[in-house]
Amino acid sequence: MKPAISLTVIIVMSILTGCDKAARSSPQESSTGKVFDSEEYGVSLAYDTDQAHLTDPGNGYFGTAGWRLDRPDDKGQTLLTLRLTGSDEIRAGELHLGVSRAPQALAACTRPGDNVRPASIDSTSLANIAFTTFDGGDAAMNHYQHFRAWRAVHNGTCYAIDLVVQGSNPQVYDPPRQPPFSQDDAWQRLTALLQGLTLAP
Repeated sequence: MKPAISLTVIIVMSILTGCDKAARSSPQESSTGKVFDSEEYGVSLAYDTDQAHLTDPGNGYFGTAGWRLDRPDDKGQTLLTLRLTGSDEIRAGELHLGVSRAPQALAACTRPGDNVRPASIDSTSLANIAFTTFDGGDAAMNHYQHFRAWRAVHNGTCYAIDLVVQGSNPQVYDPPRQPPFSQDDAWQRLTALLQGLTLAP
């Protein structure tokens, strides 16, 4: 007769399994930097910590970022916000990753919302999934915000990725200030971060 597994062993194994599951939903160290992994939403993003770091989306000049920039009132949640190293108030680059399983958000997932350029709407493949893409932005009182959006419905989830370049006019400072990097450099570095994205099949 095989020995029975004690209740204590079962409890310990359950605790360890639960801790492991919780750990996989937050950034973990890897050989190339860190990996954000959400088992619940089947998405992970590996990123180089020399290029970007975790940050709180907070409140910017144009208000709270929300889980997606163009339709912030739809129900959803922000999973991850990465900020480019060197970003400051003159120019900053960020990657926002949001998700939703709310029926309204799923229905409107690939439909662009506010401040979007209609001529920019296109489609592309990312992490072997078809995404709708578009550009948008806003500007006021020497501040600007530009974003490039990726939207897809996959496995019953709306995935919303926004690459954001924002800041203020350096000429209004005395003396005028230099941005930490060019806009072209910001877009290239943000786009490169997308190469670390993985979605569950």
